[in-house]
Amino acid sequence: MSVNEVTRERLVFLVDDEASNLVLFQKALATQGYTLRTFTDGAEVLGLLEKGVAPDLVVTDVMMPGMDGLTLCAALKAHPRTRTVPVVLVTGLEDVRDKVRGLEAGADDFVTKPFHPMELKARVRSLLRIKLLTDELEARNLLLIDEKGLLEERVNERTAELEDLTIGIVAALEKANALKDGDTGHHIRRVCAYAHVVATRVGLDREQAAKVRRYASLHDVGKVGIPDVILKKQGRLTPEEYEVMKQHTLYGYELLGLARADELARNIALWHHERFDGRGYPHGLVGEDIPLAARIVAIADVYDALTTRRCYKEAYSTDEAERIIRDESGGHFDPRVVAAMFGAIDTIHTVRARYADPG
Repeated sequence: MSVNEVTRERLVFLVDDEASNLVLFQKALATQGYTLRTFTDGAEVLGLLEKGVAPDLVVTDVMMPGMDGLTLCAALKAHPRTRTVPVVLVTGLEDVRDKVRGLEAGADDFVTKPFHPMELKARVRSLLRIKLLTDELEARNLLLIDEKGLLEERVNERTAELEDLTIGIVAALEKANALKDGDTGHHIRRVCAYAHVVATRVGLDREQAAKVRRYASLHDVGKVGIPDVILKKQGRLTPEEYEVMKQHTLYGYELLGLARADELARNIALWHHERFDGRGYPHGLVGEDIPLAARIVAIADVYDALTTRRCYKEAYSTDEAERIIRDESGGHFDPRVVAAMFGAIDTIHTVRARYADPG
């Protein structure tokens, strides 16, 4: 509904099967500036309504052959275009039960025959004033809905732009990490796939599980800040070198913060080396204080580390690696996440075979 529709001249329908009564209605309302249309049967009103013509108010006699006033009133109130249109019932019946029937049909007011023209004029004017306010409120609500819809559309467009930008930054960081730490082979692909399997099994919805898969690829992105002499050292690190290596969690968190990456990505980078028993790093978080995504990536990362050869160790057998994971339930790993992993262990094995390192 537009502002023009709110401010236009009011259209009033007058319905009565007796021509003399229609003349009385017209005389009572003639000086009010309304557009008046007369009908001798309620069915005519409904026929015009189906053609798209809706009144602002209806004055109708109750007792009419064909469609009576009560039936017409009920039909108008049931129609979506006229449900707020005021209906004045003109009746010679004074029984309370008749008025109750009128109210049940949705009537807004009554005029009892014989009536004075000033009474009808006053009742119609009052109801149209209320109708005008209702129309204005509806028009304002529609404007607000339109504005809200436009705002939501712009927000969605901006969100999509930021999502695309974030994905681009993520890809760049992944590439930088691969160039820096070239010995990982298919490690990132496997960890992402393992994490997705576990996230789905543990009960995350499709969107959250997809985020875990996407951002698991950045769990070690902070290693770009670790000196090559430590990162690519053949053999085990000294305690001092290990302390430097642990800083990659903080570096990753800072990098992803600068990239305005999703909070879930930052959580994974910062806390994927925390332990469920609180003996991890960098903050020694305990249990469910560790974000679930980080707990999921932790088990995916360790499982892959156990089952693949590294420069400082040979790969464990599948049985031995899985025994270690089970033994660390409640220690290194969240028991719920361990259960989710072993609940989908066949899928985990399939992923491992699909992304096996060459040679």
